[in-house]
Amino acid sequence: MKIQPATIHEQEVILSLEQTIFDDMALEIYDELTVENVQEALSLAVSMSDESRYHYSRALVAKNDENQVLGVIFGYPDTEEKHLDRALQSILADKFSYHRWMFPDSEVFDNEWYVDSIVVTSEARGQGIGKKLLAAAEKKAKESNRETIGLNVDDENTRARKLYQNIGFKSVGRLTLGAHNYTHMQKVI
Repeated sequence: MKIQPATIHEQEVILSLEQTIFDDMALEIYDELTVENVQEALSLAVSMSDESRYHYSRALVAKNDENQVLGVIFGYPDTEEKHLDRALQSILADKFSYHRWMFPDSEVFDNEWYVDSIVVTSEARGQGIGKKLLAAAEKKAKESNRETIGLNVDDENTRARKLYQNIGFKSVGRLTLGAHNYTHMQKVI
């Protein structure tokens, strides 16, 4: 298995993997739009702007020997969060008449490199891929001159919380995103 920066050719696959997380989050957008609509909007946003939250340039992927993507991690410095969804919101409004923010709440803490999301295919879970993706993200955070890496874990996801604790993350705060309660965790790197 190898961990490497995602490429434009993997954009569709990594957006599809992200849908796993969106499904778990029960985002309000799905009360009005279909999964296909949202995936189309995300694809259009990343083709419009490399500043989009889920642009391949913000992702690292785990791939097997056959070059199949087994997992993805998206992240960015805290200072970038405020402008990441501009292209997406424009597309949602103009093409789908959806005039609310898909991600209305701030997720980052100051002075951190933020792990927006991490997901591994269901077939590849339990193989240490998440841990390897997080280690690679730590390197990327250091390259961005950040000494801290942060993430949010759903309070109901005890397995993920345990993984994060085992590799050195500590709880530093709480927040509510949508209808879910999260613990914000950080690790000094």
